[in-house]
Amino acid sequence: MKNLFALVLVSLATVVACTANQTDRNSADFMAVDTSEAHCTVKDISDCTDAHGGLSCFSRCGFKPNENFCAMDTLNKCLDNKGGTTCYQKHCSSDVHSGPFNPPNRSSGLVKLPPSGYGYETFDVESMRFGQPKTIARIKELAVRVYNKTGYKLFVGDMSNAAGGNSGRHAGHYDGIEVDIAIMGNTPTVSCYNIWESCYLRSAQSVLMGEILNMGGATSMLFNDYAVQSKFPGFVGSASGHDNHLHVNWHQ
Repeated sequence: MKNLFALVLVSLATVVACTANQTDRNSADFMAVDTSEAHCTVKDISDCTDAHGGLSCFSRCGFKPNENFCAMDTLNKCLDNKGGTTCYQKHCSSDVHSGPFNPPNRSSGLVKLPPSGYGYETFDVESMRFGQPKTIARIKELAVRVYNKTGYKLFVGDMSNAAGGNSGRHAGHYDGIEVDIAIMGNTPTVSCYNIWESCYLRSAQSVLMGEILNMGGATSMLFNDYAVQSKFPGFVGSASGHDNHLHVNWHQ
């Protein structure tokens, strides 16, 4: 997984040196040039987070981190119609769900996760991108939650193959209820290969894992950063190779 993870992330974009510290990467300095609401469209925000990451890409549009849940369709239309700061006031609140992400029943078949969506992109082989409908729903909701709280997208890796197997690539990853998520700090222009690199964002990783618990439905996680593990005692374990990604198990 580790070697494949490195190769695929390199293919996402040119790897840049990760010499800046985490404070620099979360700085709003680069936003000082232009803070006009003309740059508050969905594409503008996405381009900003792809290039820099961080909540400053949202803050110029009036977004606040506690506005975790948004009615995404109407929010995006409002932003693209140049609604600016009022869009978040109208279409985001703590009690507005982020989308139709709760199918009522488990399907007998697996569903393929789209290659990208709001707050996430995929890596690894396309054939391992299948999950139970609830798993796909949870990934989409998790991406919304984490992106809106950190300004960083999830990079989603292996789940199961179309038949519910693991193609021999993993010890687990059966039945479409397990997923690998790259460590936080990756963007299309910055590739973080393990938790010892300065581009790894421990604070954002803690948000990711906290949101998984807040959503419910997860049974366990594997991740080798012991500083983060200690925040979730009894729920997060260690395993070889899990210093570059988080492994999540969900209920069916």
